[in-house]
Amino acid sequence: MLHDPLTGLPGHALLLDRLEQSLIRARTRGTLVTLVLVTGPDDLLRTAKALRQNLRPDFTVARCGDAVLAVLAEHDFGDGSPIAELIRQLAGEGPHVHWVTSDGDAEPEQVLRTARTPPERH
Repeated sequence: MLHDPLTGLPGHALLLDRLEQSLIRARTRGTLVTLVLVTGPDDLLRTAKALRQNLRPDFTVARCGDAVLAVLAEHDFGDGSPIAELIRQLAGEGPHVHWVTSDGDAEPEQVLRTARTPPERH
């Protein structure tokens, strides 16, 4: 299933495809990819709506688990912390925010595993 039926967001499979394409662009263009995971939002639908409405339209907001939302962003420089901070603010106080930035020298599943692994970054 490419889209999550509850939120209408891209699902896990589509997120992995977009992540793979982003990593390829990062390798070939010298850009960066940041993946931010929001885990445990109290109100999944509210959080998903806030992310979709307030983030750049070229960012991918996806649902990749029961209570996990993901944001995929491509950018030219930095470590991704401003993106993660904005998402943390939009998600509110309850959820945990984990993130990782890659220059494209990783496989999609590896990037996803790294983003899921603490320590939590703020």
